[in-house]
Amino acid sequence: MTVEQLQQLAFDFGLKTSAPYTSKIQLIRNIQLLRGKDPCFSSEKRYFCTDVCEWSSECRKLRAQWAC
Repeated sequence: MTVEQLQQLAFDFGLKTSAPYTSKIQLIRNIQLLRGKDPCFSSEKRYFCTDVCEWSSECRKLRAQWAC
């Protein structure tokens, strides 16, 4: 999903403004919160997660994270 699609999905779930949330990770976590779920996308919880959701395959991908 693109950031724009995620912003639309968040808006559809009631998040009135998603403009400050340009991060895909933050948008998905906000959508999880709006759905009453644990905002766990791409967090440390992904290493132990057995739940299947629409983002589980992307969440569990190996990726580099750069520290600033």
